[in-house]
Amino acid sequence: MIRLRPCTTHVLIATALLLAGVTGAQAQNVTFSAVRDAAPGRFFDAATSAVSAANANQLNFGLNTGTDPVTFVSNEFRASTLAFTNRMAEDTVSFVVTAPAGFYVASLTYTQQGTASTARTAQQNGNSQWTVAGFPAIIGEYAGNPTLTSVVDLTALQPASVPVSITVSLFAGPTGDIAITSASVVAALVPVGGVRDGGATGGIPTGAPVGGGVAQNPAPPPAADQDDDRGRGRDEGEVRRGNSGNGRGQGGRESGRGSGR
Repeated sequence: MIRLRPCTTHVLIATALLLAGVTGAQAQNVTFSAVRDAAPGRFFDAATSAVSAANANQLNFGLNTGTDPVTFVSNEFRASTLAFTNRMAEDTVSFVVTAPAGFYVASLTYTQQGTASTARTAQQNGNSQWTVAGFPAIIGEYAGNPTLTSVVDLTALQPASVPVSITVSLFAGPTGDIAITSASVVAALVPVGGVRDGGATGGIPTGAPVGGGVAQNPAPPPAADQDDDRGRGRDEGEVRRGNSGNGRGQGGRESGRGSGR
């Protein structure tokens, strides 16, 4: 029993240190900045976009409500054929995600939820796309409920800061009705590891794929010209044979002089 106590104590200490390290890693949070939208007062609302109280690495996008005081048309992110609604609703929200020192943004997850008419004759369509770190991609296209989720993996880039823009477009045909009710993005962090090109605030890992593509490994040095090698071999062979012949001749003369004497 006495020998077990130190072991137990060491195990408890090691476990406590491990948990402390995990807690420290989980406490790291990104910074969301420069939040803007392309249609102020309608659809997305950059002014009311805010970090989630439950997850500091999640940005919840604000959505406008109410009606335009001049036209009385709805400001909601909704496309409909009803009176005082928009037949088409489209907006872009942009922002920058920055990792804390010693970490990089490993992935981003975008989630949007919405509703759509379930009437048999209803026609409505939509499209969501985003550009992350300069790389555009279609998140999804839908003819009904616009709820979807998409993830972009940034481990190949290991960026310390990522510019992002998200565009959502809705269109309502005859008796159609489609709306976005919530949208958010969640960032995942990973500690920086390995050598990075550029400064301490960013860059691309040395030897890593660029933009998720195939790694551009340096080309091997060109092979030496085989004809040149063969030529050098012949020249060297002739020199060696000449030296051998001279050796034999000199040996014969030396022998002859020895016999004469």
